[in-house]
Amino acid sequence: MAATAGRVVRTGRALARWAESPVSDVGVFVIALGVYGAVSIALPLQAGRDLPRYLLDYAQLFDSHVTYPYAILSRTPGTGIVTGVLLDLGPIVSEVGAAVLYALSVAAWFAVARRFGPVAALVTAFALLAYPGYVLLFHELASDALFAAAFALVALLLMRAVEVPSSGRAAALGLGVALLVFMRPVGQVLVVLGLVPLLAARGRRPRLLAAGAFALGALVPLVALAAHNSVRADDFTVVRGGSASLLFRTFVADRIVAPENGEASGELARAVSRELLPNEPYRSRGIDLQTFFSSGSSRMHDDLTVLSDRTWGWDDDYRHLGRVAREAIRAHPGAYARGVSKDLWRLLLWPLYAPVTDSASPPPSQGGSDQPSSSAPASSPAPTDGEPIPSSRESPSITTPDGRIREVWTSPTEHGFVFRDPADRVESAALDRDVNDLLGGLPDRAERRRLVARVNDLSRLYPRPFMWLLLGLVAALWRRPRRIVVPAVLAASALLVMLSTSLAVYAVAEYSVPLVPAFVLLATTGLFGLRAR
Repeated sequence: MAATAGRVVRTGRALARWAESPVSDVGVFVIALGVYGAVSIALPLQAGRDLPRYLLDYAQLFDSHVTYPYAILSRTPGTGIVTGVLLDLGPIVSEVGAAVLYALSVAAWFAVARRFGPVAALVTAFALLAYPGYVLLFHELASDALFAAAFALVALLLMRAVEVPSSGRAAALGLGVALLVFMRPVGQVLVVLGLVPLLAARGRRPRLLAAGAFALGALVPLVALAAHNSVRADDFTVVRGGSASLLFRTFVADRIVAPENGEASGELARAVSRELLPNEPYRSRGIDLQTFFSSGSSRMHDDLTVLSDRTWGWDDDYRHLGRVAREAIRAHPGAYARGVSKDLWRLLLWPLYAPVTDSASPPPSQGGSDQPSSSAPASSPAPTDGEPIPSSRESPSITTPDGRIREVWTSPTEHGFVFRDPADRVESAALDRDVNDLLGGLPDRAERRRLVARVNDLSRLYPRPFMWLLLGLVAALWRRPRRIVVPAVLAASALLVMLSTSLAVYAVAEYSVPLVPAFVLLATTGLFGLRAR
């Protein structure tokens, strides 16, 4: 027994010495690659949420004429560029690239935890390598995995800015926040991290320099993006449609939008009665105003987006829809608060599972329901997924400042795009081919359903995000390790992103998994971090 205990102690000391050495970063990176490869035996890299929309942005990136400006404006370009380049290089490079991003993310969190001691670093690495949801996230090529990688980088840059405050490190942190926004627009809320280098610096002048450097690092890329969007898509903005997202929460998730909520809501109802309900696909299905506003239909929300551009103009930028959403919140504050809190709790509770497909059923289309297509007319199936209409009357993806592209219904089921300029039709067909060719860069091997089911079993058993958060808060308050403010700030940032997401859309697990490592770090450093002398 004594000999066994002695071996355990010696092994623990050897691991601690290894964790403190520079080579440990490489070791964690290599181990993470092995974990990704093991999961890839069961599950190949797949198209993640909204991947075709990001690829449509990438396909138009260098075109002299933008056919679909909404595709560029409704998504920031970082995800489209990274995924498009990977897919351009083929299936092997795509999968290896996703594996490298996963391994770098785990290594970055390990490097942050190492500042709190070798035990905290080792436990952090083990907890993340054992986290099924995190590695599954990087098997879905989408903004979620890239946001996770960018958030890991921001965590490392934040740690460095606190360790040795300087203008250069503050600027690097600002660039990291801009990168988050380039991957997913909700990253804009993390500009509050600029307070960290401001407070970490000593003296008035260093603080002003740090704040200015952070602002330059964060704002210059975002202003450049807004200028690019203004020149190429006629809208000086980082991303278009923030007010429409708020309407999504109130119209689709909470179903509290109604004509009687206020003046803007009544004006919207009149536009719906005039422009949508007398036309297909609404007319043949007998949809009235009450059914429209009580449906919670995402397809009808899409029609509201296009209706806003047609009625109040492209330059309105959905401000009228934002007023409608705010009227709904003022009229039903309790329902909105309950919806937001419920979805925030779901983000703290839900694990991520890999999809297990039925081999007897046809594979789902990778194109997405709102992917522009130049083919016309198109036949729509009967309403599915509880939706009252088979498709939105007009896809938001085709909306333009001058209305030169429209979607026309010739029967209750037949519809297609009409182009004012024949050159747009030609370019649209070319974009269809480009996006399909890019999607062909995904691996084509089949998943192993039994192995995927085992991975999902492990995901079901792994501690939920709120458990890590509660454990971290208790441990941090109890032990008070040195520099615990950094994990606390990162955990608070993760909660802020989750709350901002819940204010606009309903919960899906992919929104929370990129942020869970911040809760893990808070727990591991709270329990095992070196205490202040």
